[in-house]
Amino acid sequence: MKITIDLSVALFRRASEIASTRGLDLSDFVREAIVEKLAGEVAADRTAEVPHRWPVPPPRISRKEIDGVDQAIEEAFEQIESEDCPNYIP
Repeated sequence: MKITIDLSVALFRRASEIASTRGLDLSDFVREAIVEKLAGEVAADRTAEVPHRWPVPPPRISRKEIDGVDQAIEEAFEQIESEDCPNYIP
C-alpha cells in the first residue's frame, strides 16, 4: 500500500542518509523504523500492565500445607548444608 507522510526536510535528509549507509531504500528504512517503534510500544504496554495486576493476594492454603512446605524446605537446607559445607555443625 502506498501512503503519503509529511516530514521536515531535515528529518527526510537524515532518514535518507541512514538508509543509504545501511544499503536500504527509504521505504524499507521507514518500514523497519515503524516496526521497531511498534515493537517498543507493545513492550511498553506489557510493562504498563504489570502494576495493575499486583499485588496478587496470597493463595488460600491450609496450615497443614504450609507446615508441609516449611518441613520440605528445612529438610532441603539440612541436606545442602551437610553435603556442601564440610565445617557445618548442626
